[in-house]
Amino acid sequence: MSIKSDRQLSILEDRKGYIFGLPKPIWIVGIVSFFSNSASVIITAFSAEFIINILGSSPATLGYIRGLSEALSYLVKMFSGVFSDWLGKRKILMLIGYLCAAFAKPMFAFCKGLGLYVTAQVLERITNGLRDTPRDALIADYAPRELKGACYGVRLSCAYLGSLVGSIGGFFILQYFGGSEFVIRMVYLFAAVPIIIAVLFIHFGIKEPHNIARLRDRKGFPIKKADLKRLGKGFRYYIFVCFVFMCSRYSESFLVYRAQHLGLPVQYAPLVLALLYLFNSPTSRLVGNWSDRHEKKLCLAFGFCMMLVSCVALAFATEVWHVLIGVAIYGIHFGATQGTFYAMVSDYSPSHIKGTSIGIFNLTCCIGMCISNAITGELWKHYGAEVTFLINSAITFAATIGVMFLYHRKPTGEY
Repeated sequence: MSIKSDRQLSILEDRKGYIFGLPKPIWIVGIVSFFSNSASVIITAFSAEFIINILGSSPATLGYIRGLSEALSYLVKMFSGVFSDWLGKRKILMLIGYLCAAFAKPMFAFCKGLGLYVTAQVLERITNGLRDTPRDALIADYAPRELKGACYGVRLSCAYLGSLVGSIGGFFILQYFGGSEFVIRMVYLFAAVPIIIAVLFIHFGIKEPHNIARLRDRKGFPIKKADLKRLGKGFRYYIFVCFVFMCSRYSESFLVYRAQHLGLPVQYAPLVLALLYLFNSPTSRLVGNWSDRHEKKLCLAFGFCMMLVSCVALAFATEVWHVLIGVAIYGIHFGATQGTFYAMVSDYSPSHIKGTSIGIFNLTCCIGMCISNAITGELWKHYGAEVTFLINSAITFAATIGVMFLYHRKPTGEY
């Protein structure tokens, strides 16, 4: 056998279990995210209508509920990351999280007041936090060092494609059956079906990674001070910049409410999010591939700039189509940043505390988004949409300046 054929055989053996150049589990996680997001987007699409018009509350209440639930979600992400490192397992936590979500989503259908709605919202987001960090850590476990951006990009691209399909499906349901309270409740009730499909894909399609350095045998608390020191000053500054940015990132429910505020009928509300995910999905894939070959902080800077432009567009919007432009740009921002966030966290992290590192990042997002949603709701209530989005744009500008001074440590294995 020739040297050339030997090399080709070696490459084929190295790439066994790969599909389109990426490990098979990455694609399975992508499919799971597709079905999960197709259900979750319904909750987001109808939040403003359900809370403000059906339950009779205010935009400020919407902001507090979304902020509280997102904060708890990210807080759980922190502890689920530490626990997955200690346990040395990712799949079991993903299964538990998705199963709980299948029970949580139908609860929205039975809400008669804010009490049960808040309970359902909090439970839905807590289950989201339980599964997300182990899932993102599993991607880091399976992803080759030179393809991390692409792997996270595929996962997010599939997730946003699921959100797009769910948004369009919600639109056609409202068009065919109308936008009554009964119809919205029925949509909530059947949102559990895609989650059950996602659970089946996890159970039959994913195996636990074998390269997790389990921390369960350590004495005392599994995460040591020395572990956190190895993350370095660059990681701490990165977390600070992310925190500043998250203080400007509000829930997508406010995008829907902005369009409705300017006259968009409720049955068209899912199309606002469909537009967002239409730009989200391809951007995630393209930027993920690009970030593997270039500086990741440039991808973040681009995404931050898109967020800034989106806030300005939404601030000065006077017609629905102006809002739709801002939503499209918001989608580009989200696609450019989300996968890059996690790829950079993975680059900074030693292999035995990747779940913990992602958990620290998620805790930072928790605090920032809690502040952002609360402030957005209060500013909207007292000063209107224009002032709200302009203040968010100012915070985004500060984060954009900060990211340019970011020191990005390239992955080199253990360090």
